Amino acid sequence: MRADQTREKILSQGLRVLQYCHSPQRSPSPYLPLKLKGLMAGERLTFTLFLKISESQGEQVKYFPYLETGELLDAKWLIPLQKMNITYLYFIRQDLEGVLAYLNNHLQLLETGGPEQTRTKLNVLREHLNLTIHQAFAAPRLGRHIRGAQQQLDVVIQEFQKDLVSLRMVWDILSRSYSLYNHSVNVCLLATAMMVFLKKSTKDSRMMGFAALFHDLGMTRVPEEILYKSGELTPAEIEETKEHPTTSMQMLKSYAAVPLEAARLVWEHHEDASGSGYPRGLSLMKQHPWTRILRLIDAYDALTTYRLHRPPLTPFAALKHLQEQEGAKGPVFDPLVLKTFIRFLALS
Repeated sequence: MRADQTREKILSQGLRVLQYCHSPQRSPSPYLPLKLKGLMAGERLTFTLFLKISESQGEQVKYFPYLETGELLDAKWLIPLQKMNITYLYFIRQDLEGVLAYLNNHLQLLETGGPEQTRTKLNVLREHLNLTIHQAFAAPRLGRHIRGAQQQLDVVIQEFQKDLVSLRMVWDILSRSYSLYNHSVNVCLLATAMMVFLKKSTKDSRMMGFAALFHDLGMTRVPEEILYKSGELTPAEIEETKEHPTTSMQMLKSYAAVPLEAARLVWEHHEDASGSGYPRGLSLMKQHPWTRILRLIDAYDALTTYRLHRPPLTPFAALKHLQEQEGAKGPVFDPLVLKTFIRFLALS
């Protein structure tokens, strides 16, 4: 089916388009998602974009071309999708480099303007970070992806530092569908925004954002039979997943471009305020001062994101859960950081 035929069927409501929702699978999908908000109306596409479609109930999912390579994107083609609350199209994984170049070009074309322009820019930056993480986590060597992520983080920080209006927009650009990549980017954006909210320096904000972006890198080394297990994990399997902070830190420390403080934060991101966390059970006094921020934001995003086994919690319910959570030796989260996070959350 050609792209123009797919668009015609969409307009006549002949196809059932599926919403994006991550579901774990043992082999990587040949398609990657791209938000409509990352597209440039009036610009020529350098890759084909597909719709995820089921032509009838119970039929196997298929991907049909909706926008083809070389087409000049007409904004009217996005309107039917927006009316159906479709927020994602898909591209072939082999086109990833081209899509990143396209997003870079979009960022170059965006002029400094009002709130809507800032929101558009942050959405494009979010897509770029998400795909950079896809690329980095699958790469045999991280070097160039680390540098690319750091450059994008600098642009994100510049946007957040403009004013409170820009900072509030972080809540609008988070993804609520879980994947390792979406979670990593969500935690990165929230942690970076909170550092700006706390008036930390650009250097410190970048360091925190980088640590948040790569905090779960070690999860890519967890065996698939554990990572994608549908039932409860055995005690031995739980212990194996608890190795991921150490694995993440070791993978990052081999690169000179990674700040040692960032690697330390990655290593400590599951340490608790009470000293009952892992991998080392550090007391609060022995942790990096910002570990408690990353620990809290990591947990908050996990609770407020859709998972296959449960719906997302509301911000209020998530905060209540975080306030009540106790470890073997006391509260899991630092009460002072919780209070600061509530003030930060009030920006939304």
